Amino acid sequence: MIFKSIVSLVLVFVLFVSVSSLVSAVPVTIESVHVDGELVTTQDPNRLDLERGQDLDVKVRLNAVSNGSDIEVHGFISGFEFNKDQPISDVTPVFDVESGVTYVKRIRLRLPDLADEDNYMLRILVTDRNGPELIQNFRIKVDVPRHSVVIKDVILNPETSVVAGRALIATVRVKNMGERDQQGVKIKVSIPDLGVSATDFMDKLESGDSTTSEELFLRVPTCAKPGIYDIKATIEFNEGFEAAAKTGRIEVLKSDACPVQGTDKTGEKTTITVSTDAQSIVAGEGGAVYPVTITNQGSSQKAYTLVVDGYTDWGNVRLSPSNVVVVNAGESKTVSLFVSAKPEASEGEKTFSLTVKDQAGNSLQQILMKARVQPKEGGLGNMRRLLEIGLIVLAVIVIVIALLVIFSRMRGKEEEPETETKTYY
Repeated sequence: MIFKSIVSLVLVFVLFVSVSSLVSAVPVTIESVHVDGELVTTQDPNRLDLERGQDLDVKVRLNAVSNGSDIEVHGFISGFEFNKDQPISDVTPVFDVESGVTYVKRIRLRLPDLADEDNYMLRILVTDRNGPELIQNFRIKVDVPRHSVVIKDVILNPETSVVAGRALIATVRVKNMGERDQQGVKIKVSIPDLGVSATDFMDKLESGDSTTSEELFLRVPTCAKPGIYDIKATIEFNEGFEAAAKTGRIEVLKSDACPVQGTDKTGEKTTITVSTDAQSIVAGEGGAVYPVTITNQGSSQKAYTLVVDGYTDWGNVRLSPSNVVVVNAGESKTVSLFVSAKPEASEGEKTFSLTVKDQAGNSLQQILMKARVQPKEGGLGNMRRLLEIGLIVLAVIVIVIALLVIFSRMRGKEEEPETETKTYY
């Protein structure tokens, strides 16, 4: 009687533990797993071959055996050298399940280009908030593609921004990640929205090797609109049948050398071209010349007046041949703006304005100009220059004299008669 009671208690305890385990376990089973459309099973002795550098679409089909909540499906591959920075993993959002319903969940894994060619396990893990996990492992083989070249980096100089009208220098670093050597790899860097590009070719790129292209020069148009532009690097390999690309950003800054346009009351445009870069002038000496080119884009002859302001405190200006210029329709004429600094002008950058007016006196364009005044060297500077010249002349004289002395001594030795020694018996 006692024995039967003990057996009954044990059976009740086992049943309780079993029921408790069943209740606490994640309430789903994994019916099937497909990787890129291929069915994989835990019992399959063959490994599924996958190429590094590709995205894996993993579809997991689940059957709910009871109601459950806060469930997640994880997919991951362990053992990658750089898993901390480039984890090969993905997870679904949490979801609830209802008994007797089948659920299909998708996750996406990226096989990095740096993954070693080796055998791995694709692990599918199903968990809820506090119950035991459900896990299945699938054998895979990460392989190396036959042809694969990747862009590792695009280096720009200047790095983040360039002034319109100036050159942007780009170098592209590439690596051959495929099994085969590559011949004649074509590298192109372009700014599509500006219509500029440059191209280079690599004769040979061996498997596993990295190399950097020659410097590629892209001339940004002088009147390019300021803003942020996409800069695109592309490579073509395997006889041009395969390609890869990488896109970055570059900021284009406004150029002062871009021609400006003015429109008169008739709606006809005039283009005014002048460099606003600061030129250096010495106080009380000489000056600088700023060529101003006016292009009449209208249909009739026009007269233009040039007015310069803001210079009287420190300089003098002169317009040649005149401050009034007549330009025929569709033609261009250049006026030279001469700028000089007064002897008492202070050192530093000076600003002044140039205004171009139409024949009715209306302002077409006002342009801010710059000049850099440098102090005139005094008597001490001239004396220093004279001393430097004197020292150079003295050094030349000393060298000439030394050479003459050496040559005269050598000549004297050559002309000295030999002394014969005679013996008398």
